[in-house]
Amino acid sequence: MKMAGKLAGDSATPLYQQVANDLREAIVNDVYHVGARIPTEPELSHLYGVSRITVRKAIEILVDEGLLAKRQGKGTFVQEAHRAPMAHDDRRAALNGFSASCRQNGLEPGSTLLRREVVDVPPVAREFFGEGARLIAIDRVCTADGTPIMVDHCLFAREGHEFLETAELENASIFDLIRNATGQCPHRDSAQMLSTQLADEQVAHALSVPVGEPLFSLEGLYRDQDGNPLYAGKQLIIGSRYTFSM
Repeated sequence: MKMAGKLAGDSATPLYQQVANDLREAIVNDVYHVGARIPTEPELSHLYGVSRITVRKAIEILVDEGLLAKRQGKGTFVQEAHRAPMAHDDRRAALNGFSASCRQNGLEPGSTLLRREVVDVPPVAREFFGEGARLIAIDRVCTADGTPIMVDHCLFAREGHEFLETAELENASIFDLIRNATGQCPHRDSAQMLSTQLADEQVAHALSVPVGEPLFSLEGLYRDQDGNPLYAGKQLIIGSRYTFSM
C-alpha cells in the first residue's frame, strides 16, 4: 500500500479536503496510475488516521472531478479526467474576481489562506502605490468545487482596508468584503500581463501538482472607481484547469 501524506490536524482545511488533495497529488504523480484500483475505504481510513466518513467525502470529491470512478462490487479506480476546464472571461472576471468567475461557470468557489501580513511597498509597486505606502499581503489557494485552480498573490493598500488584517478570508471573496465595507469596486489600471512559468516546490505543493507543472502567470494593477490604488495581483494558474477569453 502507498504511503499517505501527513495531514495537518490544526489546519483550517477540512480533513476530507486534505485527504482528497493528497490522493489527487498521488494520482497526478502516477502513484496511482490510470486503471489502478485505489485502497479501500477502511484501508485509507487506517492509512490517514481518519474516519471512513472523511475518506468517503474525499473520494466523492475526486469522483466529481472525474479522477476516480466507482465500480459496484469491484472498488474505486483511477480514470482519465474528462471534466471541462473552467472558463475565465477576463473582460468581466477581472472586475468581479475569482468567486464571480466560478459562479458564472456553475462552480462553487473556495479558498485557503497561505499568508497574510503587513509589508512595506516593494520597489516594483512604488510608482503605483506611492513611496512609503504600507500594504497588506494576502496569498491564497483558490479552488473551484474543491479543485485547486490557482495561487493568488495580492497586495492591498492598507490605508482604508485595515479590516482585511482580521477578516475571515477562508472561502470568502475579498472583492465582496471590500465592496461591502467601503463601496469600492476594482478597475484595471492598465493591461494585464499574461505569461507562463513552471511550478516551484512551494507552489506545486499548494496546488497539488508536480514540480515543473506549466502555469499561467497573470499580473495586473487595479484602482477603485475613483482612481485610487486598490491592489496589485499575481495569479499562478493551472493551465489545464483554466481557459481565458481576453
